[in-house]
Amino acid sequence: MSLISLGADIVMFVDDKGIISSIRISDPRLDEWGVTGFAGKRLADCVTIESVPKVEAMLAPDTKNRPARGYQVNHRVDGRPDLPVVYSAHRADWLPFTLVIGRDLRQQSLDQQRLVETQMAMEADYRALQEAEARYRTAFKLSAVAHLMLDGDRKSVLDANAAALTLLGAGKGSLTGKPMRDFFGRQERERLTDAISEARHSASPVLIDSILSAKGEEMSLSLRSYRENGVTNLFVSLWPSSGAQEIRLQRGAEPAVGHAIDLSGVPEAAVQTDADGQIQAANTLFLDFVHAPSLSQVIGRHIGSWFTKAAIDIHVLFSRLVDEVVVRGFSSVLTDNLSGDRQVSISARQNPDTGTVQILVIPQVLSNERIALPPPRSVDQAEGFASLVGKVPLKELIRESLDVIEKICIEAALDQTNNNRAGAAEILGLSRQSLYIKLRRHGLEDYRPASAS
Repeated sequence: MSLISLGADIVMFVDDKGIISSIRISDPRLDEWGVTGFAGKRLADCVTIESVPKVEAMLAPDTKNRPARGYQVNHRVDGRPDLPVVYSAHRADWLPFTLVIGRDLRQQSLDQQRLVETQMAMEADYRALQEAEARYRTAFKLSAVAHLMLDGDRKSVLDANAAALTLLGAGKGSLTGKPMRDFFGRQERERLTDAISEARHSASPVLIDSILSAKGEEMSLSLRSYRENGVTNLFVSLWPSSGAQEIRLQRGAEPAVGHAIDLSGVPEAAVQTDADGQIQAANTLFLDFVHAPSLSQVIGRHIGSWFTKAAIDIHVLFSRLVDEVVVRGFSSVLTDNLSGDRQVSISARQNPDTGTVQILVIPQVLSNERIALPPPRSVDQAEGFASLVGKVPLKELIRESLDVIEKICIEAALDQTNNNRAGAAEILGLSRQSLYIKLRRHGLEDYRPASAS
């Protein structure tokens, strides 16, 4: 028994009546289940009721073709979980007992339980993912607004909803795989290609107004980039130019109400939202604050779009407004369309009658806040940066210097080419799309050389 116990957890000698004559265990911890106390008892009396037939079959002298893996039984112990053991029985003519060898299955049982729990959790997650996919797929297909998913590299349609099929005249056909440019007039295709290239590198949506479709109808497009499997693709919304207001109403932006609200006289960046945070109106100071080129790129968006790194703050703010109506001095971090972060103080008031919320966004003056540097008009003036050494961190000073130099070079290239954008891009060694992005970044979209004016 000592020799066999070197390779087994439990070794028993069981007589012809099924009584355990002797028992030896290799792991003393098994005695917590009282295993050594089984000696002198019938083995069938030491197991759970469902394991009794297995013990009887294992000890029967005429049993043939016993399973090679043995019989898995459970020992019952008061106050503890059952002890799972797999036993195999061996008989010999020269041995007056049946040799029963057992292997402890606690670890295997624990691993199996963990595997089952993990599998159940994975199946629950998979079902939740399928349900979420079905919900968003349904919302995409049933939306009254025409939407396209566009392959950013090939500029072909990945998916389209029913509204897009109707708007683009595809009827019951499919738009999948077709080039986006085929749905618009030849004279508009270069403009569309430039917008697609710009949208792929822009943090904010790119809007195209009054573009002619292949059927000769005027449309407006909104293009926004997103990442999918390591590739930058585009989400495109389309609507007839004459029906833009109706489409925005369907999106819930309520532009008619928003435009009726005059925020131009407010001395700080101000917006008005509905109770859910969708922007209805904004003043020009807010557009400057978030670097939004036009009001159309703000109306209808959620105010939390500019607080992505502090999304919980906006949730807390609107929750407080339900109870307090007016909130002042609420601190947060605003991220503009150029991915720049800025500490701000928010004051908000909810109109209890209409449910609308008026929000003021005020920049906080911090000791370590980046100092705004006025853009010089020449390289000579750029020497003024030297006076800021010691007042501004070197990293901030270098970044501002590079931005100023880049802007000066772009202006010089536009001056030399008499505002020929293609020629300026060639001089600067940039693609035309990259130049457009930099023009937009530095606010030079409407730049005119001094000689032209």
